[in-house]
Amino acid sequence: MGVYDHERVKGFLHNDRGIMRNGDGEEVILRGWGMGNWDNPEGFMLGCQNGFAPFTPGQYAPMPRMDRGRAMDQILRETCGTVYAREFWKRWRRAYLTEADIRLLAERGYNSVRLPIRAWSFLEEEPGITFNEDSFEMLNDVLDWCERYRVYAVIDIHACTAGQSGIPCDDGMDNCQHFYYDEESMERMYILMEEFMRRYKNRWIVAGYDCINEPLSLTPRREELTPVLVAFYAEMIRRCRKIDRNHMFLLNGTQFSTLTYMFDQDFDPECHNWGISLHAYERVIPELASLADVLRTCKALGICLWMGETGGRNEHAWQTTMYEILAEYHAGYNLWCWKTVRGAGCASVLNFEVPEEWHRITDYAQNGGPRPSFEHAQRIWDAYLECLAVEKCTENTQYHPYLLREGNFEIPAIGYNALPADTHNGMAALPNVVGYRLYDRFEMVYEEGYHPPVGPSGFGAPLMHPRDHVHLRLTAGEYASYTVRSKTPYTVGATYCAKEPVQVRVSVDGATLFEGTLPAAAETPTDGKHPLFAGEPAPNTLAAFTFGTAQGAGLVRLAVVAGTADFGEIVIRRA
Repeated sequence: MGVYDHERVKGFLHNDRGIMRNGDGEEVILRGWGMGNWDNPEGFMLGCQNGFAPFTPGQYAPMPRMDRGRAMDQILRETCGTVYAREFWKRWRRAYLTEADIRLLAERGYNSVRLPIRAWSFLEEEPGITFNEDSFEMLNDVLDWCERYRVYAVIDIHACTAGQSGIPCDDGMDNCQHFYYDEESMERMYILMEEFMRRYKNRWIVAGYDCINEPLSLTPRREELTPVLVAFYAEMIRRCRKIDRNHMFLLNGTQFSTLTYMFDQDFDPECHNWGISLHAYERVIPELASLADVLRTCKALGICLWMGETGGRNEHAWQTTMYEILAEYHAGYNLWCWKTVRGAGCASVLNFEVPEEWHRITDYAQNGGPRPSFEHAQRIWDAYLECLAVEKCTENTQYHPYLLREGNFEIPAIGYNALPADTHNGMAALPNVVGYRLYDRFEMVYEEGYHPPVGPSGFGAPLMHPRDHVHLRLTAGEYASYTVRSKTPYTVGATYCAKEPVQVRVSVDGATLFEGTLPAAAETPTDGKHPLFAGEPAPNTLAAFTFGTAQGAGLVRLAVVAGTADFGEIVIRRA
């Protein structure tokens, strides 16, 4: 039983000197997906507008017509009437996220879910304090499903009162960050958080609170507002701890939750049960150096790290490398997002099609086209709800093997484990050609016959991502290690290029699977690669092996005994 297993989803999660532990004191590494669009719709994932654009402080930045839930609500009222609109969001939330979604997420091997909420769904935007009981009932149902399928739920304050980000995902009245100037709105946010504490202080299935999503983002750097954010965090936790001493808080830095320098104090001095929620996508190079600042902060403060939002379409090279580095430092991840319209442009498991006449709504809202009749528009919106059911969606299964390192998948050879430390040779003084993982001092090269793009200066432009064309060069005595998770028989191999015969050894958990001499490139196919194992293996190529450790994982070591070879991929297949 390992740190990812559903059996460890039990008891309140808490921070223990930088490690998340469950009620039994066992380490838990969260792996999961975010339920974007459920309570906080975003146009670009729903077949509507994008709406992401910077604004100039001091100038009004209106929201587009269909880029966020608040804007969609206005279009609903215009096309369907206020009575229909009032009931629509109750139906939307129950159609978008169902028990079938949580069950499928658990069946695919994930142990957590991030639940993005918008403040006005739970606290009415009216004078006085009126909580929306239907929203709390809806959330209660989701938490019940999470308990049933043993999936930790992170409640994500994605859209707080008055708008904290300056982008559509904060569901603000516009793209200005009123939250930091509006005392009433900030006080209402405190009150809402206190209400969550009162209602859920005894629900252990709530892993923690992710606060607040991507504050101060996609604008000119608003450094003068950072102290206001810091003060909010400190006061929020102080007030919440008077009610709930069980749950963890995961705090977001500024600039899309990437800058974390403001975490220079213990924000939870009473319970010390907090951590940092970091966001990173493909733009971030998947290496330890990219995480150095936040890891240093977490170590100094004794707090945990969680990559609360991440993703990317290059699932092979980026995700399987970055998430394994995180795991080596006790950090989990949560991808964005679980369910989207087909072609939304982000990682997703479930894809749905919009209704046939959906363009009539978007053309009216975005282009000034003719407005459908109330009855006609209601039929279109009703049809949209029907598209959201799990059974109506197409499951995108390409991500699971790479994210979980189970099933059939490949690991880029340059995506080796950082821990335990691997060996290297005398390349210590030289940077590699791609400027990647320089601290390891492994030699990395472009694959045989590949010529990198030429920059303006005439020199080859460095490849800043571990994508195709970059190989790991191992010489005699060097090895690299890769983690594979499985409890069933698997075979392992690699693609390589060698100018002369090279002797290699492949082992799993210390047991040798293959040791022998690989032929030079002249004896290999014309593309210069020769598979140790690719596609259907020969019966005696590599023996199948079973991961028999209690963790359900094995450590594959690829070592060069003599000669030099450039390795492209480590290939894992079911035996």
